[in-house]
Amino acid sequence: MMVRAIVESIRTAAFRKKRQALHDGAAGVRHGLLEAVGSDLLIPDIQQYRARGPNGDYTIFVTLPSAPPPKTDYPVLWLLDGNAWVAGAAEALRLQSRFALQSEIEPMLIVAVGYPGEEPFDLGRRAYDYLPEHTSGKLSERFMQGAPWHQPGGADAFLDFLTGPLREDIAARYPVDGRRHILCGHSFGGFFTLYALLHRPGAFRRYAALSPSLWWDDAQLLKAADAAIAALPRDLMADVLIAVGERETPERPKISARMLDDSSAFVDRLEREGLAGVSVDYRVLAGENHQSLLITAFSAVLRFASMNGGRV
Repeated sequence: MMVRAIVESIRTAAFRKKRQALHDGAAGVRHGLLEAVGSDLLIPDIQQYRARGPNGDYTIFVTLPSAPPPKTDYPVLWLLDGNAWVAGAAEALRLQSRFALQSEIEPMLIVAVGYPGEEPFDLGRRAYDYLPEHTSGKLSERFMQGAPWHQPGGADAFLDFLTGPLREDIAARYPVDGRRHILCGHSFGGFFTLYALLHRPGAFRRYAALSPSLWWDDAQLLKAADAAIAALPRDLMADVLIAVGERETPERPKISARMLDDSSAFVDRLEREGLAGVSVDYRVLAGENHQSLLITAFSAVLRFASMNGGRV
């Protein structure tokens, strides 16, 4: 897996130069129907910020909807891996929030948390931010799952940052409904979303965990789920969405099966506890894989974050 990731990274970097050369050559043609006017695609209503957190620097993308807030202020959807997903989420919100009765997606604020640079994913930073210290003893000190950039340990500090200074700064700048914070993460971000639910209950009102990597650290989060769920406050109010692709890794069916089994097992344990204020929505998205799932699920996540997507 590590070798494949390195090969793909090299291929992508090499093609980036070729891609730019193709654009430059095409734009330089002086005849024909087309006239080059630039390469920047404007996505309306996204403001970009820099922020310093305990684990390093961040790029924060804030998306305002194309409609005024509901009766109260805006709910806030906190989206992890912001560089990769903010454009798709912003466009889904822009097109649908104006027609809330049909789409069941109300206007909301999206705060997408990413990292400096142009890459969609910063593999090292996201792993450190989204994963706690490992406890299984099966991971070496230097390498985690065979990849030197997958070093864990910063999840609690990152959670403090999200729910403390960053949340306070956003609330000071935008009309935010403090009762309605929604956290959404994919893969390691999905793991982090469920980690936040179990280790910081009440920090968010809703939790959307997409393709959560519950296998990580010899599935320690799943193994400890019974005790952690039993320790949740009896009066906790939380809505949880867990979605997994039917074909998470089509080239590795055993891994796909484990992703599905682990997510289903987590849902079973949460539902078995019978917490009156906790609702769980588990979905297997037909035909989708680990890479396609989040894009496919944008509208479902926005609906889940809305008034009609759960209880207030």
